[in-house]
Amino acid sequence: MPLYPIVRLDNVSFIRNGIAILQNISLRIEPGQHWVIIGQNGSGKTSLISIINGYHQPSEGKARVLGKKFGSADLRELRLKIGECSSEIRDMIHNWETVRDIVLSGRFASIGLYEKPDSKDQEHAAYLLDSLGMSDMAGRKYNTLSDGEKQKTLLARALMPEPELLVLDEPCAGLDLKAREELLDAVQEMCTTEGGPTLIYITHHIEEIIPSITHALTLRNGRMIAKGKRENVLTNAVLSETFEVPIELHDRSGRLWPMIMKMKS
Repeated sequence: MPLYPIVRLDNVSFIRNGIAILQNISLRIEPGQHWVIIGQNGSGKTSLISIINGYHQPSEGKARVLGKKFGSADLRELRLKIGECSSEIRDMIHNWETVRDIVLSGRFASIGLYEKPDSKDQEHAAYLLDSLGMSDMAGRKYNTLSDGEKQKTLLARALMPEPELLVLDEPCAGLDLKAREELLDAVQEMCTTEGGPTLIYITHHIEEIIPSITHALTLRNGRMIAKGKRENVLTNAVLSETFEVPIELHDRSGRLWPMIMKMKS
């Protein structure tokens, strides 16, 4: 287990076209923790993840990921240690590629498979597809898959380099209930497997927060509302402030299901 924080952000702000997208965010994610970043659409979640992934530099403050400081680290080498599943990655995938090749491309952090994987890589890709129930789809083209199958393919791709950090940005977007629950079950199992990566899960759906999540950060309008241990952040009061509606949470087997409390007129 690494001795350095997986993610360390110190007073990070992000300004684009004169607009403050993120303001004064500090965050420290330690090995063994699994975090959710939650907030409304437009709260700054994706911008924060873009900084963690090294796609954008902070306008103010400092960012270190896996012990490396952005601006001085080799980003390609660093990204080999970060698994990512996001809409940006999904939109870049080539529809004609096979599931197997897409998964293998994660070994090289590339879109498209341009390097020759060795036998160990082939075995690991087969193992990941099998663990996600996708073995019989390895030779199928990406554009023939259902949305749920596509997301499982991208999850396997993200896990291919055996990353220290796994970032899942709205991975259940567009999935039906069955596909969503299958994907969340796979993520839950991954989080409880010894030696697995630290997880950062980004969502605006409270009910997607799986039991293995240990910590949470909530955002609203680019500002941090709360951060810390799950039980201290995922509360009626904090989430009501985050989403600007009165919320009552109901715990069902470690998952939180929100009910919006209608205001009396």
